[in-house]
Amino acid sequence: MQEKIRIENLQESNIEDLIYVCSSKRLNDPIHQQGIRLKRRWLREMLEKCGHCAKIAYYNEKPVAQILYYPEEADITKAFRRENVLVIDCIYNPTPEAQKLGIGTRLLYSVIEDARQRKTCLGNKPCKFILAKAFNTGELLPMPEFYKKKGFLPTPEGNQLYLPIEGSYEPVTPVGEYEPLLEDKDKAVIFYGPICQFSYQFAKRIEEILREVVPNIGIEMVNEWEKPEEAIKRKNWWLIVNAKPIQTFFMETEKFKEEIKQAVSENS
Repeated sequence: MQEKIRIENLQESNIEDLIYVCSSKRLNDPIHQQGIRLKRRWLREMLEKCGHCAKIAYYNEKPVAQILYYPEEADITKAFRRENVLVIDCIYNPTPEAQKLGIGTRLLYSVIEDARQRKTCLGNKPCKFILAKAFNTGELLPMPEFYKKKGFLPTPEGNQLYLPIEGSYEPVTPVGEYEPLLEDKDKAVIFYGPICQFSYQFAKRIEEILREVVPNIGIEMVNEWEKPEEAIKRKNWWLIVNAKPIQTFFMETEKFKEEIKQAVSENS
């Protein structure tokens, strides 16, 4: 049988295919299911407001990879948003039999071509540039390297990559550093969002670790898209413990626990 790859824009009828790409091994996990519900609702809202915000790659009729994007203007969690900028949140192909076939490249080039033809979720407005969140999944080619191979350039701030389309790069307005808030004393504030279904699951794991390290601490879980003002006033930091932003990623478990202990003891 001849192998076949096709790309489809996200629509109501294939939302579950997009969910399947990232969550096929976790569909029976109740915590992950909550993350899926959040993402499903977000996707439907974006479809209604902006049009398609993702593409799905099918390999021999099976959904195997996806690319997710949105207008920066639509991100209500940010204090400053640039007009006519398309943000690529992620490209992901977790399917072994569909890897190393150029599927990620095809997904990316499809979005770039749409941007050049003014057919993205920006509507018929010109796309000034595409901004890529180039984080690493630990699988295959590191994302920063992938984007650079496709012509993306480092932003002056150095934390993301961009590709000019019909304009030049516009620096983001600095939001400044988190300043301790009295309301954050003696508690932890965990932020999660609906764009990735893993976000809620990660937040619950962070909550578990906090309960283990500081059993009596108050914990507030915040969906940053439902309460964007809470994220904005904390400079979009993902975890605040006792009025201190935590730097260590929670998967570095022991180092993460030590930083939590230090935050609680230092600001007591």
